[in-house]
Amino acid sequence: MNTKFSNQKIKPVFGDSRGNIFDILEIPVTHIGKITFKKGAVRGNHYHKKSTQYSYVIGGKLELTIMGLNNKKIKKIILSEGDLTTIPPKMIHIYRALANSSILDITTYARGKKGYEEDTIRVKNDHV
Repeated sequence: MNTKFSNQKIKPVFGDSRGNIFDILEIPVTHIGKITFKKGAVRGNHYHKKSTQYSYVIGGKLELTIMGLNNKKIKKIILSEGDLTTIPPKMIHIYRALANSSILDITTYARGKKGYEEDTIRVKNDHV
């Protein structure tokens, strides 16, 4: 799979008096977790060798800094509720919480046992 970075606002696919239905992702995944951030917290500072990471913002506001391994161009994006980012393998990503926030962390590589650590390469925090 040749995945590229993307960010999109997820909109309801259906709504009525009971509320809305949102289709967040329609691909096979191996892990879904919830990550919370306190305002000012920094998370990430790494890239994954094989896994594609999808992050869906449940609430709050985050600054996402991304940078490719070969292309050192830094890009910063502000994320808010309803945003879904696709982060391909070998893309450095750093989250900084601009407010108390939470995301769904969805990956294509198992986090259990040693899977996450074997797939994760940590980097310096120089780009936040």
